[in-house]
Amino acid sequence: MDKETTARAVIILDNLDKKELVTIKRTKFKNGEIVKEYYTIPGGHVEAGENCNEAVIREVEEELGVMVNIEKELLTFENKDLNRTDKFFECSIKSGTLGTGTGPEWTEINIEKYGKYELCMLDISDLDSYNLLPVEIKDKIKEKYS
Repeated sequence: MDKETTARAVIILDNLDKKELVTIKRTKFKNGEIVKEYYTIPGGHVEAGENCNEAVIREVEEELGVMVNIEKELLTFENKDLNRTDKFFECSIKSGTLGTGTGPEWTEINIEKYGKYELCMLDISDLDSYNLLPVEIKDKIKEKYS
């Protein structure tokens, strides 16, 4: 079986007083209690017949409601914990409105099965105070944008 690959979009919003990273806050529950809470970079699995660029564009539109331009690859690493290759791309928003995603995480809400999803902007200068996963991309973003 081929190793799974994910493709994700690192989107930095450059506001006047700070740089913010677009993330999705994931909260997972068991029996109504929070069991895990973390932030992740928008994106997802590369589907059969799709390349990484196509996956990033599709996933970001589904999750965030925006179309992106892919600027360049930022990081690729082998995620041993999840047995997959994770690819991250620097992207910019070219059209759409953040928060208007229509993917299943927003339309087929089943909190007990999938958890809760929230669109969040994280201040780049304060990334250490957030559980942004995977740590490898957190470190790369801090190195590049701080």
